[in-house]
Amino acid sequence: MTAHTLGGNYSLGAVRLVSRAVYTNTAPNGAFRACNGVYNTFALERHTDEIAARIGMDALAFRRRNVLGDGDLGATGQVFEGDVLGPMLERMDTMRDAAATPPGRADGRRHGRATVVGTWFVFVGPSAATVNMNADGTATLVTSGVEIGSGSMMQALPQIVAGTLGLNPGNVIVRAADTDAAGYDVGVGGGRTTVSLGAASLSAAQEVRAKLLKVASEMIEAAPEDLVMRSGRIEIAGAPGSGRLISEVAARAQVQIGPISGTGAFTGAGVPAMPGCVAGHFIDAIDIPVFAVHDCEVAVDTETGHVEVLSYRVVQDVGRALNPRAIHGQIQGGVVQGLGYALHEEVTIGSNGRVRQNGFETYRVPLALDVVPVEINLYEGAPSIGPLGTKGAGEVPILNVAAAVACAVANAIGKPIRELPLTPPRVLELLVDQKPALSLPHIAEAWTNNLLRPHGAGESH
Repeated sequence: MTAHTLGGNYSLGAVRLVSRAVYTNTAPNGAFRACNGVYNTFALERHTDEIAARIGMDALAFRRRNVLGDGDLGATGQVFEGDVLGPMLERMDTMRDAAATPPGRADGRRHGRATVVGTWFVFVGPSAATVNMNADGTATLVTSGVEIGSGSMMQALPQIVAGTLGLNPGNVIVRAADTDAAGYDVGVGGGRTTVSLGAASLSAAQEVRAKLLKVASEMIEAAPEDLVMRSGRIEIAGAPGSGRLISEVAARAQVQIGPISGTGAFTGAGVPAMPGCVAGHFIDAIDIPVFAVHDCEVAVDTETGHVEVLSYRVVQDVGRALNPRAIHGQIQGGVVQGLGYALHEEVTIGSNGRVRQNGFETYRVPLALDVVPVEINLYEGAPSIGPLGTKGAGEVPILNVAAAVACAVANAIGKPIRELPLTPPRVLELLVDQKPALSLPHIAEAWTNNLLRPHGAGESH
């Protein structure tokens, strides 16, 4: 995750990433929405702002000039397709220019704004699906996927099957089964459900479609290629109202040749990477890159250190939006969760090895009054191997939030931000120049030593 997110936003020309595994005795942890990506994007985008400031260049202009584009080589040796981030930044400019100025500019607080970019990916992997056509004109989709609240299983998959078979999505019944009863699936996560299970479901539905059209062609006395499936009917193209109900065709098929069903399978194509670039890496290259641009404006109270988010805008690369309303819900929710990373949620370990924050008094999550309305623009048309050009939309909304808020706060107070979350005490320390410098003993002063030191050199055992 670190290799892709730290090296994923900009055209770097040449890059070397060195990873180090460190054993600790701290509390175990697990993956959470865009795992690792939030902190990596925060570090990368703050670093980008500091580079721009050092060379006297506007941070947004720096990003426009250097974001990944068509044919650019990624940090892990893959070649990216399409100009995506550049046009997304232009769209954000349009949104920002059209927006009204947030209230409260003359309230004595310090105001700052920032626009940041982020790169994530969809984890693909193998999936299988079966579609059964029922004699009553409904279809049953059987997969071993699981609905975890994103709506992919109960919204996106029925839409894909229904669109292929000319049905109403409400007439597609989803039956989730385990891998003993349904085909193998690598698991729900990584924004892959709509992409991987969707592609398998599309393939299965296309097989059912071909079988139905063959039976219908005999009933209607027309060639299969002259028929269309729409609104629950199989009709001659250009002659609405002709033909038969799909339920009639399915019932005839059931009597003549048996129940109609289809199976489908999918796995990632495997984007090539340069040999040796990421030897032994979990994912050598990103099958489906997903990009995001976030813009945030904040107000900082100089007496208390409290940060208020005044406005928030998102342009998100979705490939093709099957259900825009559902994606809007994912983005709104992801931004609110991201505000927790940025402003509230903190875990520290005491000298006894235990987590200090052991309740909601000390571990503060965003509450209803912390929620900010998000202005959303869905960017469609970027390259994708997903079915119908789709991409996963559930993970990436959280990715940029901490970076956007931190860069905006840094611009407001004129101080470098290098830690999260930006709680009032931490911001106040920065404002009064009482924040001690971070101790990073594992980072050598000469940057070349960080890159070239052989494994184990200079370490005590």
